[in-house]
Amino acid sequence: SKDDPRLNGQVEALDADVQEIDDLIASMLSYARLDHPEVRMHWQEVPLENWLKLIIGKSGVDGIDVSLDVTNGPRKAWMDPRLMELALSNLLVNACRYSKHAVRCVAAQSNDEYWLAVEDDGRGIPQAEREKVFKAFTRIDDSRNRETGGYGLGLAIVARIAQLHGGEASVETSPELGGAKFQIRWSYTGKS
Repeated sequence: SKDDPRLNGQVEALDADVQEIDDLIASMLSYARLDHPEVRMHWQEVPLENWLKLIIGKSGVDGIDVSLDVTNGPRKAWMDPRLMELALSNLLVNACRYSKHAVRCVAAQSNDEYWLAVEDDGRGIPQAEREKVFKAFTRIDDSRNRETGGYGLGLAIVARIAQLHGGEASVETSPELGGAKFQIRWSYTGKS
């Protein structure tokens, strides 16, 4: 019967399992598509501040304050906005998951390079683990379980999108917030 709390609990657990499998398949397909040699880049000049606000709005997590700093950013940036949105969303969700209270998104331009960074006030990434976090199926936090989620594909997707833009992804300690600072750096001179 619908009023049986034990049965309702089992149905909810099944729903959660199906959702988890669905999420894993979606992540694996995204990663596989990005690794295909025929992947096409759709370069566009994107109005950066509005684009960032839109993505931050979609990716926000309740209780986490995501601030935006475009002080040193260009008004427009050359990128594939669909792919870069996937990368930035992965970074924002990751930062919100591990932050205590604050996440910061920074856009900047230096000479012919663009920078997008996502910083948090969480525990950060130990120096020894920084190289491998961008490899597929790597999870450095053994305590991650169903509550925190993740399959070790999000950061691999970020790294691949950075490569497709002729750039790279990296991680260091956030000087402002003290947690992790993930960044994507790419050059618009490589635009095809």
